[in-house]
Amino acid sequence: MRIYLIFLKFESIIKTMSNSSRKILSEHSVSITNPRILVLEALLEFGNPITIDELQLKLKDSVAKSTLYRVLNDLKRINILNEFTSPDNSTVVELILEDHPHHHHLFCSDCGEVIDVELSDEFELMLTKEIEKIQKNFNFEIKDHRVEMIGLCTEECANCK
Repeated sequence: MRIYLIFLKFESIIKTMSNSSRKILSEHSVSITNPRILVLEALLEFGNPITIDELQLKLKDSVAKSTLYRVLNDLKRINILNEFTSPDNSTVVELILEDHPHHHHLFCSDCGEVIDVELSDEFELMLTKEIEKIQKNFNFEIKDHRVEMIGLCTEECANCK
């Protein structure tokens, strides 16, 4: 009886995730395919920036690497996926949904962890003003900006021990 109840709860969680993925795809007028659902579910479940290699491991054999890259490109095209390069030149991806505000990242140079960081509104305002000056001085239109901070995790980090 307990195993059955646990299974029903797990089945409910999977169904909810699948419905979330379907909803995201339909809201962006993208056809709903099994690989897209699997990739979105993995990204939603992880919830943090993840390297493409880590994502591939998480998906195991359910999505071919070439399909994974196609799905990631589809998600970038509809502006719900951010892709950037870590200091060790790994490609990192993260979902950017409505509840995911503009933010920056901390990179641990030891374990490779990527941590989302929101900077103060005052700092973002100063940065925006500097960007405007740079655009004017160089006659250059800046589309996006990133602040990347590189350091080491604390002693409590299980990955760094």
